[in-house]
Amino acid sequence: MNEIQIRNLDLNLLLVFRVLMDEGSVNRAAEQLGRTPSAVSHALGRLRDQLGDPLLVRAGGTMQPSPRALALYQEIQPILARIERAVQPLAAFNPATSTRTFKISGPGLDIVATEIVRRMHGDAPESGLAWQPLSKETMGQIVSGEIDIAFGNANFPLPVGLKAKALPPLKRYVFARRGHPAAKRWTTESWMRWPHVVVRAPGATHGTVEERFESLGLKRRVGLHAASWSGIGAVLSNTDMLGNFVVLCLLGGAQDEDIQVFEPPEPLPDVSFRVMWKSELDGDPATQWLRNIVLATFDSLIDEADRCLAASDIIKPRQSGC
Repeated sequence: MNEIQIRNLDLNLLLVFRVLMDEGSVNRAAEQLGRTPSAVSHALGRLRDQLGDPLLVRAGGTMQPSPRALALYQEIQPILARIERAVQPLAAFNPATSTRTFKISGPGLDIVATEIVRRMHGDAPESGLAWQPLSKETMGQIVSGEIDIAFGNANFPLPVGLKAKALPPLKRYVFARRGHPAAKRWTTESWMRWPHVVVRAPGATHGTVEERFESLGLKRRVGLHAASWSGIGAVLSNTDMLGNFVVLCLLGGAQDEDIQVFEPPEPLPDVSFRVMWKSELDGDPATQWLRNIVLATFDSLIDEADRCLAASDIIKPRQSGC
């Protein structure tokens, strides 16, 4: 069978075919296309000749698709939809009058969601924010349009169809309540003696604290597997557990008075976040506006975290036996 070369195929015939499949009638397809029924029938005949298949056959007053027609429709429908979106002029976006509810996915960090929606309402007071926890499905949801923007760990390759902006790497520290017994003698042994709070990041496969401990031959005891980072400050300030986090995870809590910062006895991998969006929407005004707000939010919160660290009396580790 000879291969069909796309340069020899009239792509307009595929547009007619799609409408015929949607309508199941030459007359209704002609009305939708603004053509005569004979012109639509002629186009169908040409496509039949080019593909070597009857495609649509009249049966009981309707046009019944062949198996080849069903397979062809399945393939061309999303492609034609993408072409139509690509050639449309960019829709105007005015934040001041927008009532759109934007959808963002990310780890459970209340301080980030709070600051994003505060900035959104400064420009778009009638807009809304729907926050969805980051999951293994998030990347596909961005591609399908279910999610506008996501942020999360950048420790895996960026999927096809997405663009991203990397944020500055964030250093992990150890946090505990002020007056914690470990502060009297901060060593690797005391780090491992006390139970740890752990938050599992979806999709994290490398660059994790657990991976680092395994490489060092260290075994920690987990006291709490938390669902999100929000509220971690309250957990640490009211228990003797330790947490290996970036300062960003503790902003918005009572960490200034109740939480002590420790330098890890062994270096921990930095946390590298990135903000992700659909490649096709890179130039979309609404997506650009939201993306700028998300990036500005992180810039502001990272600056605040740096100020907190600069004002903290960070406890340095001691060598074992000292």
